[in-house]
Amino acid sequence: MLNKLILSLAVVASLTACSTIDSSQKYQKPQHLLFINKEVNSLPLQVSRDDKLCNDDKKDDQNCPIKFYIDDFKAGDFYINNKITYYLKPNEYSLTVKNCNTKCDIYHTKININDTFQNVTLVLSIDENGKPFIINKN
Repeated sequence: MLNKLILSLAVVASLTACSTIDSSQKYQKPQHLLFINKEVNSLPLQVSRDDKLCNDDKKDDQNCPIKFYIDDFKAGDFYINNKITYYLKPNEYSLTVKNCNTKCDIYHTKININDTFQNVTLVLSIDENGKPFIINKN
């Protein structure tokens, strides 16, 4: 009986704690997200994935995205024909793609984004063994 009373008080206390959040604090859209804010960063980096599928994947049933990282920050999962434009400050960046099937294949490269590059285009792909890599189209 005492256990039920303590449990009931704990539930009431936790519900009260949730309801004491100031209602004037409203959700705001995240700002200054990495690599996508055109106003904060200046140079476009276009990234797309080609149409090569992993061994067991089908176009309408893909389980093998290429995971794309910029300076060790995950920037996206790319399925075939996905495209996005990132906006970067002039700098050297480390780019990584990962593709985890039975073993985790990783590919690293560096790219120097500067004012001489007006439009950098990268294509993410896989080789005949399913290992991901990056093609610089410039």
